[in-house]
Amino acid sequence: MFFLDKIRFGMNYLLSSFFVNILGLAKSTRKNLEQCKNKYKGKRCFIIGNGPSLTKEDLEKLKGEYTFASNKIYKLFDKTSWRPDFYAIFDENVGKSEGTMENVDRLQCKFKFFRKQGFYVYKKIRAKYNVCYIKSFWSRKYLDNPQFSLDLKSGLYTIGTVTYAMIQIAVWMGFTEIYLLGVDNNYSVTIDRNNKIHVDETVKDYAWENKNVVPNPVWEQNVAFDYAEQFSKTYGFKIYNATRGGKLESFERIDFDKIFER
Repeated sequence: MFFLDKIRFGMNYLLSSFFVNILGLAKSTRKNLEQCKNKYKGKRCFIIGNGPSLTKEDLEKLKGEYTFASNKIYKLFDKTSWRPDFYAIFDENVGKSEGTMENVDRLQCKFKFFRKQGFYVYKKIRAKYNVCYIKSFWSRKYLDNPQFSLDLKSGLYTIGTVTYAMIQIAVWMGFTEIYLLGVDNNYSVTIDRNNKIHVDETVKDYAWENKNVVPNPVWEQNVAFDYAEQFSKTYGFKIYNATRGGKLESFERIDFDKIFER
C-alpha cells in the first residue's frame, strides 16, 4: 500500500506541475512574483500563526499592517473583521480538509501562495489572477542541511512549517522587520527525532477547537526557525517573536503591545 501511495502522490505532483504550465499559471505566477519583488522594501510585516495564544483583539490591532496568514486561519474570521494581505498553504493535507479550499476561495487578499506540486488540490481556487504556484523543495536532507530561498521564481524550501515558507516570501517582498504572532510552537502530541511520542493533555493545539490531533514533529520546525534566525543575520533582515507565551525561542522576543508604541 505504501508503494502504491508513493506512486499516486508522484503522479499527482507531476500532473499538477504539468497543468500549472499548460494553463498559463506558471507565467502568471512569474509575473506576480516579479510584481511583488522588493515592493515592500524596508517595511515591517506580521506573520500570523494559528496557535492558541492568538486572539481576536490582537488581530484587530493589525488592521493597517501588512500581514501573512495560512492554513485554517479562516476559522477566526467570524470573530474579527481583520483579514490577511497574503495567504499561504504548502500542505495538501490541509488543503484537502473539509471546507478549506471553499473558505480560501472566498478570501480576498493581495496574493495567495500555493505549492505548485499540489495544484490537484488548489485548482478549486477560481480567481487565478492573484495566485502564485511556487515550486516546493522538500527533502529530509534539509533537516541536516537547511536552505533558504532568495529566488521564489525558482522555488522555496518547505521545512517543518508553513511559517518558514512565509518568511521566505516576506523576504522576497523586501520586508526587513518580520514579527511572528500566534506561533506557539507547542502541541499536545509531539514526535521527537527518535520517533518517540510525547503527550501533554494540558496543551491546546490551535486558536480554535481541533479534534484531529496528530503527532507534530516540533523539532523539524525548530530546525527551520533556527536556520531562519541564522540566515537573517547574514542577509540583513530581523525576525522577532511577538507571540504571547509559547515555546518558540529561536528569535528575539518582543512585547506585542509595545510594537505599536515605537
